[in-house]
Amino acid sequence: MYINTHIHTPFSFSSFDSVEQAVKLAKEEGVGVLGINDFNTVEGHGPFAEYCSRYGIYPLFNIEFATLIEEDCSAGLKWNDSTYPGIMYLCGKALDFPVSFNADSKNLIGTVWKVSQDRIWKMIALVNRHLDSCSLDIVLDYNKVRLQYAKHAVLERHLARALYMAFVEKWNDPNILLDKFRVLFADESFNADMSDAVAMQNEILYRLFKPGKVGYIENNYANHVRFYEARTLILSAGGIPCYPMLLDSSKELTDKEKNIDLLINELIGLDIWAVEFISNRVNFETIKRYAQKFYDKGFCVTFGTEHCTLERYSLIPGAAGGRPLDEELEQIGYEGVCVYAAHQQMHHQNNPGFIDDMGKRLIHPARLRDFIRIGDEVINSAVKNVDSHIVRWY
Repeated sequence: MYINTHIHTPFSFSSFDSVEQAVKLAKEEGVGVLGINDFNTVEGHGPFAEYCSRYGIYPLFNIEFATLIEEDCSAGLKWNDSTYPGIMYLCGKALDFPVSFNADSKNLIGTVWKVSQDRIWKMIALVNRHLDSCSLDIVLDYNKVRLQYAKHAVLERHLARALYMAFVEKWNDPNILLDKFRVLFADESFNADMSDAVAMQNEILYRLFKPGKVGYIENNYANHVRFYEARTLILSAGGIPCYPMLLDSSKELTDKEKNIDLLINELIGLDIWAVEFISNRVNFETIKRYAQKFYDKGFCVTFGTEHCTLERYSLIPGAAGGRPLDEELEQIGYEGVCVYAAHQQMHHQNNPGFIDDMGKRLIHPARLRDFIRIGDEVINSAVKNVDSHIVRWY
């Protein structure tokens, strides 16, 4: 079976219109294990579990944060964000389901949501001022955008979608629409297919909401969740901290990722024993070299597709350019997902998992094969018997 441990859903932002649509496509493509991985929320876990049970797919319950490591920010060092130094995207894999957050975790998630939405309100105000200055009779309303397009928090991509739809509804003639977008972008030479919703929303996003543009509000480093805060939340929720690799083949490797041996040592020093490749943006040779090295060092290694933009593509992880992963990488990924499944299962039974509550690895390499076997049995039971694992999660 294929495995995919990292997709976003409409509970953050996704190319899918619903959780069910993502799970149904996974089933059609032969994906037997799927991991929900939304930013700052687990609100999608319930429907995700329900649809995975219905379609006979083993569910992985995850979360993701953009965290700040202050000393690396001060030193100008980049992790898995190619733009901002000190920012580390951190995933929590194989969380308890249903998860029960303690008071500190609830406060942290609430604060992250409020800070992000305060920024969105300010961006809306800037864009509305720009729309008014352009004599374009359109106004973005936060509450309407959230109701129509967002399941949890409003993001820049939701604003781009709302703006595109508002233009299309107001001016349905392609020529008039093109003229209005030229005014909006202050670009008389702009030309595009007005009916290409994906391309147009991307144009809006990059022309209005990125750094230096009229609707952009800087992300204040002081408001970012600290790495250790997010890591503590993940551990308290029963999860495994996981580092999602950037390794974008279209860009220069970041300070932290360009030397794999140093990266491995730093992650071990942070008690991170899992890495994940969003493989469709990484060339095959790089995936092969990095995945094998992490695997040899005893890391849990998996692959995902992310799906956090409007573009629709396969849920089967592959390398950049559409090159499939080879059998060795698929085996590495499957063993990694078995570790997650075993961890979820053991925690569900109130037993120790892959790591302890402090993030220390519990499973010695000599015992790892037996642990993987537990996960394999759990996964195959769920996949072969539709609805059989529903009792395991409810």
